[in-house]
Amino acid sequence: MSREKIRNRTILVATVVTALAFVGGWAMAAIVVTNGSESGAGNYTSANNLAYWTQASVGLSSVPNPVPATLSQTVATPTVLAAVATSYAINAPTIGDLQHFFKFTEATGAPANTEVEIIFTISTGGGPTITTVNIFIETQAAPPGTATTFTLEYDLGNPAAGSITLNSVQQVSQQCSAVGTCP
Repeated sequence: MSREKIRNRTILVATVVTALAFVGGWAMAAIVVTNGSESGAGNYTSANNLAYWTQASVGLSSVPNPVPATLSQTVATPTVLAAVATSYAINAPTIGDLQHFFKFTEATGAPANTEVEIIFTISTGGGPTITTVNIFIETQAAPPGTATTFTLEYDLGNPAAGSITLNSVQQVSQQCSAVGTCP
C-alpha cells in the first residue's frame, strides 16, 4: 500500500511542477512596453532560418528626419537592398513618431538577386488592433563584401496624440522561389 501512495504522490507532484512550468513559460512569452523601454522573453526562432538574413535586434526609437524610403508591398517589384547599411520604413513614417525597429543582417554569402518576403504582425491598443504588413526585398546583384545591417522601421504613431500600447510584434522572413513569385 505504501508503494502505491508514493507513486500517486510522485505523479501528483510531477503534474503540479509541469503545470507551473507551462504557466510560467506562457507568462514569460509576453512583450511589455512601459515608459518608452521594451522588454520581453520567449522569443521563438525557427530551426530553418535564412542563413544569409538574420534578425540582429529590435527596439523602440523616434522616426528620424529625413524619413527613410518605404519598402515595397508588391511582390512583383521588391525593394532592392542598398549596398551599404540603410534604414527603410515598413509603413508610412512621420518624423518624430514612435517607431518599433527591426535590425537585420545580410551575410556576405547572401545569394544574388533573391527576393525575400517579410511578414510583420503588430498588435497595438486595448482592443487590440492587429496590423499585418507584407513587404518584399531583393538582395543585391553582388553579395555584400562584409555583413551589412539594415534597419526596418514600423511607425506606431504620435505619442503626443495619446497613449500608445504595443502588445506584441512578430516577423517571419521567407525566401521566394523567384523574383516576383513568393509563397
